[in-house]
Amino acid sequence: MKTIFGWLIAMALGGLMVGNIAYGQDPLYELRVYTPETGRQADLLKLMENTGIKFLTKHKIELVGAWVANDPNDPRVVTLVRHPDRKTCDAAWAAFGADPDWQSAYAASEVDGKKPTKSVTRIFLSPNDYSPKLSVESIGNRVFELRTYIATPNNLPALNNRFRNHTMNLFKKHGMNNVIYWSVASGEAMKAQELLEAVSPVGQAKAEIAGDLPATGNSLVYFLTHASPDAQKASFGTFRDDPQWNQVRTDSEKAAGGSLTVGAGVKSWFLKPTSFSPLK
Repeated sequence: MKTIFGWLIAMALGGLMVGNIAYGQDPLYELRVYTPETGRQADLLKLMENTGIKFLTKHKIELVGAWVANDPNDPRVVTLVRHPDRKTCDAAWAAFGADPDWQSAYAASEVDGKKPTKSVTRIFLSPNDYSPKLSVESIGNRVFELRTYIATPNNLPALNNRFRNHTMNLFKKHGMNNVIYWSVASGEAMKAQELLEAVSPVGQAKAEIAGDLPATGNSLVYFLTHASPDAQKASFGTFRDDPQWNQVRTDSEKAAGGSLTVGAGVKSWFLKPTSFSPLK
């Protein structure tokens, strides 16, 4: 009873408590794309599972999901964490990095003078107003598709309107599960090309955009799930042939004076959850 009462109070105050972490209506998500040193993906995953999760919990950083690429030739590891806001995020990561026990554990992961992580790209994301609330469920037997769109100039609002009013429902109609939809958080310095390099399949990051185009205000990032990559292919096949979709696309592009996305500006990256991912 006390637990239910406390949850109701949190909701009434405009926040939600997850574990010991209090979130407002719009938590900040951080997508972290790790590139391991050559041949050390397994070491990185082991470090995350056996050591990293403990320190995330200690420093109140909520791990939402962890994935590897479906492509065995792509060694990158992706994690998604959730924060109440950027100030809390920065303080938590600072405490995490300064923790002497973590520092010792990370130092012990070194092989031939190198840690398992070569680099990490951090992408800060805010949920869109039409996004479903992210449900952290361990369903299993599904593949995640991270999709990223770069909008044509001034057309991100029109793109979001199309998703809000039409596309999401059509995805559902054709057997796809809408997980969460984001925009790159306000105030981020990341460029759109940097975003694409982080979240595109290997060798597919190029798009018809200026190198200095900001990711904020020009990007849509979202997760779908499917039974398999083949199921995704079949679903998108029927989606693209749907007369309703074709009318919606025609009408939206006519109103905008052209495509709502830049050339080669739509990227699709298949990811599979790790054994320790809360979201499966």
